[in-house]
Amino acid sequence: MLDDLVAGWRALEEALPEYEKAEAYYTGTVDEVFASPRIRQAIAATGERYRFNLAKTPVAVLANRVELTAVTVPDDETASATIEEVWDANNMDVHYPDLILRAFEYGDSYLMAWPVYDDDPDTVDDDELYASGVELTVHSPLHCRVIYDPENERRKLFAIKRWKLQLRGETVWRVDLYYPDRIEQWVSKIGGEVGTPEGWEPFLQDDQDPTTWILDNPYNEIPFFHHRNALPYGIPEHRDGYGCQDAINKMLITQLTTTDSHGWPQRYALTDQGAELDHNNDGPLWDDDADADDTTTTGRIKAPSSGLSGGPGTMLELQGMKAVGQFTAADPSVFTDPAQLYIRLMAQVTETPLHAFDPSGDTPSGESLKVAEAPLVKKAINRETMLKAPVQETWKFVLRILGRPVPRIDVRFAPAQAATGKSDWEVVELKQAVGVPKDQTLIEAGYEADVVEGWDLSTPAPPVAVVPAAAVPVENPQMEAQDA
Repeated sequence: MLDDLVAGWRALEEALPEYEKAEAYYTGTVDEVFASPRIRQAIAATGERYRFNLAKTPVAVLANRVELTAVTVPDDETASATIEEVWDANNMDVHYPDLILRAFEYGDSYLMAWPVYDDDPDTVDDDELYASGVELTVHSPLHCRVIYDPENERRKLFAIKRWKLQLRGETVWRVDLYYPDRIEQWVSKIGGEVGTPEGWEPFLQDDQDPTTWILDNPYNEIPFFHHRNALPYGIPEHRDGYGCQDAINKMLITQLTTTDSHGWPQRYALTDQGAELDHNNDGPLWDDDADADDTTTTGRIKAPSSGLSGGPGTMLELQGMKAVGQFTAADPSVFTDPAQLYIRLMAQVTETPLHAFDPSGDTPSGESLKVAEAPLVKKAINRETMLKAPVQETWKFVLRILGRPVPRIDVRFAPAQAATGKSDWEVVELKQAVGVPKDQTLIEAGYEADVVEGWDLSTPAPPVAVVPAAAVPVENPQMEAQDA
């Protein structure tokens, strides 16, 4: 319907600026912010090559913690094998991390599932994909959006997908609208206004059949599955860090633009009134100089040869000068200290551990590491909960396309925090001592469930031998007494 097309198009356009901003901060292509237009005009070009992309860290760190490890059907090995076949054919080990990364970068990302048809040469040529029967494709929120029912935001009204193509030598927009029962194909009119119904017409693949622009959807479901970190639409994970990134850019770019003054400091010389400046010193290059007409091939004035020479054991005599000196360059700490403050603020507002921004520093360990990473771990678990539902919906739909409907899908993520230190394993041991099953404690410690299932956990671990303190020989009694 044209009304839905226009509404979907406007929704895409309204959301586009925030998505583009999120992409710019993630890729580090944002411009330096200037409070004064005069300063911008004077020095903006000096910082174009300097990029300090710290705003992507909250996105990358969180994406590394949220790892989808398995999608299976409980008590149905045949259906689980089908999922594995479709997964491998679509190379989802690569595309799922990209899908999750985009969901955190933009707040939203979409996965489309649709059957492979015999008349599609792109999929028929891929034997493995063709044999699997289903193609999965990741879509960016820049050009795809699911529109929800305003009365019930749990229900999808339709999905819109757009892209550009060449038609009769002109660039036009192609738009597909996906409904539970049909797919409508539209194309923008050349020279038309895309924000109005009059700017669109049906996309006819066959001029002889005016119905080919509407395709049948036999699955009674919109084949786009919305992966997000908030409802109804997501929020970029690094959005709260935009201001900190601007401040960091300002501090560090300004510091770098003053670096030349450290190697080439600005100097000055005070002259006596009426002194002759070009007697034995470098001649000034002003228009009324005697050598003003003596130019090079580039048209610039030559400087007269200097009568000064410097080096060890030499003395420079500057005639006509009563004092010389140089201006002190800006102290780098004036810029680097505030930059460190803004990095700490970015870590706080984005709930990202500070050591993720400075891996060269002292990384906390033991309980300190747990405390530092607690907000990140909690956020990762929350994001896994948000992503679990669309993953289940996707694979239920895939199996329905293949004629294998199932009531339930099991989704597993890698633990957001793994046991690495001595204190972590002491907690695991205490859990087992009070009756928590061993397999559960090992899964919580960071091992994958499939791996744990293959272990024999019925045999108790050998006890650790503890030597009484009195039985330990003392090699140096005097040193032992001093330590005591």
